[in-house]
Amino acid sequence: MLKLAKKRLGMIMLAGLLVGALSFVILVFTQKNFQANSDLLVVQNQQGFSDYYALSKSGEYLTGVLVESIYSEKFLEEMANTGIVAMDFLPQNKVERLKEWNKIIRVNKNSNVSMLNIQVFGDNQKQVMDISNATLTVLTTKSSLFLGQGQNIEVRILSGPLFEKNPSVAQIFLAGIGGIVMGILLSLIWIFYEAEFGKYKNIRTMNSLNDNEEMTDMTPEEQTERNAMEYWNNRINTKQ
Repeated sequence: MLKLAKKRLGMIMLAGLLVGALSFVILVFTQKNFQANSDLLVVQNQQGFSDYYALSKSGEYLTGVLVESIYSEKFLEEMANTGIVAMDFLPQNKVERLKEWNKIIRVNKNSNVSMLNIQVFGDNQKQVMDISNATLTVLTTKSSLFLGQGQNIEVRILSGPLFEKNPSVAQIFLAGIGGIVMGILLSLIWIFYEAEFGKYKNIRTMNSLNDNEEMTDMTPEEQTERNAMEYWNNRINTKQ
């Protein structure tokens, strides 16, 4: 297998480069051109409440509810009511509307500290900023619609919305490197398959070569290996 891999080193590197280039193209042409990031903190005010473990679990649960609410139709209705963003960037059909919304917004949560990171993707800077501002307005002023009254919950904006181009240089670099590594691994897997189960599985080892076989189709390394094995076999036979 190692000899076969050495012979096909050029093919392995080419496969890595091709898969890396393909990963780059897919990332660039399937992603929106711009994105905006925001960080929020979900604060649960409980005066005189000393059980911090229970408070932490409660905050984790409420944060999870808030995250799932962002992907709902009710949340989109409240965004439209803010008047900050025109909702014509979404289809009218409810099913397609929610599917497209799930592609536009991405919410990551750190439940241990009840923090949210919200990423909004769009075709231009104004669009992503308007969508982000509308999203933050709903979360900070109307969270009770999703969490219920009397929860004494406050959503605070820590940073953002911060605008940047998408994908970032770091994402492009990681996609390219990941594609190259994946291409190399796939090539090695294919070589392993050929060596173990494919057309090379019946290739005889050096020990199976007879003295009368021709060596013209052997590489210099294989010839050297065979000569060395014959030398040591002759010495062993002489001692015996």
